[in-house]
Amino acid sequence: MNSARPAPRRVAFFTIGESPRSDVVPAMSALLGAHVQIDEFGALDALDDGQREALAPREGQHCFATRLRDGGSITLDKHATEERLAHVMREADDAGYDVLVPLCTGTALPQLKTFMVEPQQLVDQTMAALARHARKAGAIVPLKEQLATFHLAEPLSCELQLDYASPYENNPERAAEAFSRAGRALADCDFIVMHCMGYTEAMRCQVAQASGRPTLLSNHIVAHTLGQILA
Repeated sequence: MNSARPAPRRVAFFTIGESPRSDVVPAMSALLGAHVQIDEFGALDALDDGQREALAPREGQHCFATRLRDGGSITLDKHATEERLAHVMREADDAGYDVLVPLCTGTALPQLKTFMVEPQQLVDQTMAALARHARKAGAIVPLKEQLATFHLAEPLSCELQLDYASPYENNPERAAEAFSRAGRALADCDFIVMHCMGYTEAMRCQVAQASGRPTLLSNHIVAHTLGQILA
């Protein structure tokens, strides 16, 4: 009888900031199980200060907020960051991963040979499905500046209300107030989606408590789907 254990499933996570993402990946790993081997890559990992400055946001253009390895945060230009992320993902495309997963819900992604789970499609299609029987959906994004340029991959059949609260605020009191304020602002929605992979379960609980509404985490939507793919 062959008692050899099957080879572990391999998944690569890609952040638009620096890896590792110690704020969200451990929680996602717990949902995936011990048989899944995770490697992490960051779009900023190999860049010096000058190269990072080239990714700075441009006035009037869509921007991203993301986390640095030391727990700090950085704001980046969407288009330039997407190009950098695509380069990093292409380098991992022939490394034998079962699945590639960008840890962002708003990026344009390259065509690759390896199977990819695209968080924006999973999250936005979930929102579209829930919206079919809702009056109003709520979504929370990290930056106030993102409200004007926010868009979903799939239009909703109900009203959409947006608010913002950063998952990268280092002051606990300010962070708690931001999530409570956003929750209260969206209390008239039938459900709320925290539309960034950087939000945590503790943040979700703050929004849910303040709003009294069902509140979903983007990274949990992705992790539960991945868990079944990699089972």
